[in-house]
Amino acid sequence: MEGTFVVAIRYYSHKINLYLLGDDYVEVFYNHKHDRIDKIEYLNHQHTRMKFYLDQINFDL
Repeated sequence: MEGTFVVAIRYYSHKINLYLLGDDYVEVFYNHKHDRIDKIEYLNHQHTRMKFYLDQINFDL
C-alpha cells in the first residue's frame, strides 16, 4: 500500500506488477485465472524476467 507502481508485465499465467518500496523493487504476482495474488517478492535483478521490464523502458525524450 505504500509502494509506488512502476510497470506491469505479463509472465506466463501471471500479471506481475512492479513497485518501488523505499530503495527496493518488489514484484506482485497476480493470477487472473484464480483471481488471487500468488506471490510477493523482492526483484531478482539476475532473473531473465528483467528483459521484460527493460523492454518497457522508453528512452525517447
